[in-house]
Amino acid sequence: MEAAEEKNYSWLFVRTVPLLYEEKKVLRQKKIEEWLDLYQLTEELKMQKPEKHYAGNAPISYVV
Repeated sequence: MEAAEEKNYSWLFVRTVPLLYEEKKVLRQKKIEEWLDLYQLTEELKMQKPEKHYAGNAPISYVV
């Protein structure tokens, strides 16, 4: 097997079922799950974007 064709594999668990996938797919799935967890957290805490009181491209910050 050539170096360019080698693929790294990692385990992805769906509940208690282990699945073997390419490592880049596992990392992508973890990023998606983290994003969804953050979205759910902001929804449960009823966090909203502050109203725009300024001009420009300032970053948005959340206040609980």
